[in-house]
Amino acid sequence: MKKAPIYITLSAALLLAAPGQSDCQTVVNPHVSTDKSVDCSTAERILENLITEGMTDEQKVLAVFHWIRRVLYHGDGPAELAFDFHKMVHVLGNGSCLRQTAPLAHLLSRLGYESQSWVHDGHHMIQVKYGDRWHCLDPHMNFIAYDRSNPPEIASIAQLRADSTLAWNAREENRAGPGYLLCGDSPGFFTGSGTWVNEGGWPTVTVQEPFGAIILRRGESYVRSWMPGPYRYKKAWKFDYGAYHTCGPQDEKDAVNWPLYEPHAAVVNGIKTYRHWGAGRLQYSPDLKSDHYLDAVISRDNITHHGDRGLVAVDPQKQAVAVFSVNCPYVITAGELALATGGDGRVLAAVSADRGETWHPLELARFGNYQAGEFVDEVNGSWEGYLLKLTIEGGASVGLLALESHFQLNPYSLPCLAPGENTVRVEADRFGSPLAVEWRYAEGPDWKKVRTSSQTFSSPGEFSIQVEGEKYPRNLLLTLSIAP
Repeated sequence: MKKAPIYITLSAALLLAAPGQSDCQTVVNPHVSTDKSVDCSTAERILENLITEGMTDEQKVLAVFHWIRRVLYHGDGPAELAFDFHKMVHVLGNGSCLRQTAPLAHLLSRLGYESQSWVHDGHHMIQVKYGDRWHCLDPHMNFIAYDRSNPPEIASIAQLRADSTLAWNAREENRAGPGYLLCGDSPGFFTGSGTWVNEGGWPTVTVQEPFGAIILRRGESYVRSWMPGPYRYKKAWKFDYGAYHTCGPQDEKDAVNWPLYEPHAAVVNGIKTYRHWGAGRLQYSPDLKSDHYLDAVISRDNITHHGDRGLVAVDPQKQAVAVFSVNCPYVITAGELALATGGDGRVLAAVSADRGETWHPLELARFGNYQAGEFVDEVNGSWEGYLLKLTIEGGASVGLLALESHFQLNPYSLPCLAPGENTVRVEADRFGSPLAVEWRYAEGPDWKKVRTSSQTFSSPGEFSIQVEGEKYPRNLLLTLSIAP
């Protein structure tokens, strides 16, 4: 498989150039994929996984169409991210109308298919050309209506406008696509009078890839889950609760994607839903009694490590400062910090989400020799990670640093396990330390058998996971970690 060019975030680039990196003990851009799921790291890999030899034009178009429906449900997030392909697919997971048809058109164009953006009374849909004919599709409302030809073909907009029964009678005449208008939308959006506009072209879709660039340091764990968590990206949804498909139970009608949806049900705002945000976290707790902590330090002054005490000031008469970088490809939603301190003096903590331009002091509660607290508004919405600054005054020391950074993701962009044997592939641009990979999942008809499969890699490799039963398992946690 051709390797895509590397796209590194600013915080990751800063980390690569950080002091103390001569030993190169980090793991750069680790990536996990399977032979049974779509690798979403690049558009090229998405299509390689969706399209197989021998497919007809219609099968190719529908494979991409149903994948777009899986990763994007209706509901708008920030307008400035509406056509950012990977942020929509990997993080937001929601977008209405044009925000779904534009990335669909982008992928289809890579396959060589011409498409048009049509609008009927304010609603966008897509028309795709193959077999010398046009065919109307809508991922937002899940609309596909076949015509009455023999064999039947997906109807064009011209056909739908000329014959209203093509849309209105699609179900009763068994011409409807799977999960037809599953959220209860009217066939009238796709037929009849009103204002029809052929917009022709599409908004520019931004594609920065591969998605997922991250540098793991010694003492760091990178945990991703398929279920919602306590923190969320506040701009991702217009309501006070996390983003989810508000027509949740209707997804039970989606025969194409249902096997993967079913195990991942959650209750959000009192509604059982299958498409929702997922939670992730970066857990960082380096060995402060060695120089391993320097993996994440981008600047320092008057600070060193002591074999018994941890971080201390070289000259106790002056402040000692260390700035740690948190790099994350997803959007940060919150942080939690715990410190174990000792000696005379005090330890202060502050965070910055604008590369150190402004700092926000953290109010940490004290429990004996421990200080701990959470911070949300200071970092929520950061797309390039953030910085943590520790300031040591007097004879104080820091013997333990435990930093947990929470982020939001779209669970259906993650690799997933399927019934039977799964080959799990592990890659990285550099294995500076052994990388432990652990996959936790639940299998069986009621997902009560919790299983864990793990392996450690010092170079690219594979391992196998055998999933029992006929149902898709409930994917729980995918953890990549490096020992302190």
